[in-house]
Amino acid sequence: MNSLREELLGIEGLPTMRVLIPAGWRSLPLTEEGLDEFALQYRTVLMRAHRPDLDAELTGMLQKWARELREEGGRFAILPSDVPEGSVLPMSVTLSVVSGISGRTLDEWVTMRIRQGGTSFLDDRRTVLAWQSSASQGEALEARTHTYLIPVPATKRSRAVLLSGVELVSSQESDDTVRRDMAKMLFDSIALALDWMPAA
Repeated sequence: MNSLREELLGIEGLPTMRVLIPAGWRSLPLTEEGLDEFALQYRTVLMRAHRPDLDAELTGMLQKWARELREEGGRFAILPSDVPEGSVLPMSVTLSVVSGISGRTLDEWVTMRIRQGGTSFLDDRRTVLAWQSSASQGEALEARTHTYLIPVPATKRSRAVLLSGVELVSSQESDDTVRRDMAKMLFDSIALALDWMPAA
């Protein structure tokens, strides 16, 4: 795994969130300008990987996804800016601040999610709740999503960070367990390293 570097992400009215991200990655705000750069970054990744055939489908999908994410509290996208040779499809991490999900309070939603199964806590303090999912994105792509819910301090569990790590893989590579395990290790490390500084 790449070494991690520190980056500070401020959220108005809340403690400052400190995130460790891999070397060669960068954060982009989910503003209109950031979304344009976000799409351009993925297009560059595909061109370097000699996969222009995926450009139109993937770019449109990512733009729609990022705008929906912003409407639901998304603040930042973190993605590779220096993609190693041999990396065919992109990975990304997004950070959202949420006060409820699907019309439920956070406590109600977390209780329901745990009862449904498929979740686990990554830490001994049981503060980082994690789960995984995957979905086809057309005939050529599969999106593997690693999701983490982390409470914001001093909000009495009324607000939380929803961190989503997404790895897009070719359907031909969907059985690559080494790649799957490495992606999980990377996303788990980012979620576990997230911490907070007191509000100024």
